[in-house]
Amino acid sequence: MTTPASAIQVVDDTLSALAEAGIDDVGMTPRPDVTVGPLDREAEGPRLNWFLYGIEPNAAFRNMEHPRSGSSTARGAPPLALELHYLLTAFAAEPTATGDQDQVAHVALAAAMRAIHENAIVGPGSPFLPVLDPPLLEPLRVVMESLDLEDLSKLWTAATKPMRLSVGYCVSLVVVEQQRRHLAGPPVREPRVLVVPSVGPRLVAVVPARVGGDAETVLAATGLVAATVFRLVAEPGDPTPLPTGGWPMPVVRREPGGVVLRLPRHDLVAGIRRLDAVTALEGLPASRDSIALTVVPTLIAATPSPVTVGATLTLTTAHTGPDTEVFVDGTAVVPTSVAPTQVVCAVPAVDPGVRAVSLRSGGVAGPSLLVTVTP
Repeated sequence: MTTPASAIQVVDDTLSALAEAGIDDVGMTPRPDVTVGPLDREAEGPRLNWFLYGIEPNAAFRNMEHPRSGSSTARGAPPLALELHYLLTAFAAEPTATGDQDQVAHVALAAAMRAIHENAIVGPGSPFLPVLDPPLLEPLRVVMESLDLEDLSKLWTAATKPMRLSVGYCVSLVVVEQQRRHLAGPPVREPRVLVVPSVGPRLVAVVPARVGGDAETVLAATGLVAATVFRLVAEPGDPTPLPTGGWPMPVVRREPGGVVLRLPRHDLVAGIRRLDAVTALEGLPASRDSIALTVVPTLIAATPSPVTVGATLTLTTAHTGPDTEVFVDGTAVVPTSVAPTQVVCAVPAVDPGVRAVSLRSGGVAGPSLLVTVTP
């Protein structure tokens, strides 16, 4: 139900009207009153009371715009859609000479339940519904709920009153209309139509597919033009700020059937990345294609060399992250410090001679570097 902020009050009035209609149909004397309020409210005479004890979001409607009216609401902000849970309680009159005061309350409760059952769906034009502006979005549905003794006991215990005969109802769909409205953007002042004379870049292969440091790689492709740029997608762990669209790949030279590229910097983290080729015309991206490129941890130099067993070995590196592992002649060594372009470790107990040192970072291993180890 779409209403202003008085949405819950409108539901109160509708339920009261349904209960009063049921009581009028049976012509009770004395006629019980119909009230809306808490369970602990004192009143004289027989009456039926509606108590709103719970409000929940409507799961099916909470992530949707209004049907037929989405353009009038704030974009991306669904309306406040609710389900209301009521307790309808029969309060008896003062004790009578015949002791039938509870029976009077029972008759009133049954009459109200019958009227609600016969009018469980309250739509536009119903005599029980106030005049609304805007009108109902969906019919108002009043459904009986099953409340066990434990649920009822908790409600009456909180009210510190003796338990009375009660029945639960769920009312949906109750929508509180938003105050915020969608503001349309300015009209298009200059229509622009982009016509691309080709299918754009098509990346065939990258050789080698594993590169690091200043190593070059050949990107075989078709459909490249002078406006085609190459970007390596940024990953967590790269130096900040991360560039929008990725790291620009320097073009070493252009060749027939492709280009020769180089990594933009040494402090990018290792791992499998996406290499994009993007062609832009008049500032608008016209076409794109992608291929995988593996950035590997790379050893550039080692000092001192030769180095003795147990001494500190400083490695000048590229693409080394916090998870970097060092291997000397196949023996794993825990580094003492790791930076994106430098790793420091101690030489393990290996046989003297020329030994291969390699790195692993980001789940990929890099090429080895030969280091002379002395006793």
